[in-house]
Amino acid sequence: MVCDHTIAAAYSMRGLPDARVSTPIRWDEIDDADPRDFTIRTVPARFAELGDLHHDIDDHVFDIAPLLEWAERDDTDGA
Repeated sequence: MVCDHTIAAAYSMRGLPDARVSTPIRWDEIDDADPRDFTIRTVPARFAELGDLHHDIDDHVFDIAPLLEWAERDDTDGA
């Protein structure tokens, strides 16, 4: 399943008929996560139970240089 074409900010609704919500997940959820499970109907209860999984996102700053290098490499490789 390709999900990157609908990337959105955390907790924003995506322009899809099922009203999916761009939802942060925990590492232990990655293998079983399905974007169709995170909708305007399900995310409020998840948020109430788990809280904001992005509450400390500004505390984890990463250097964008490696991403730019990967993008350049992929562009050079025709990806």
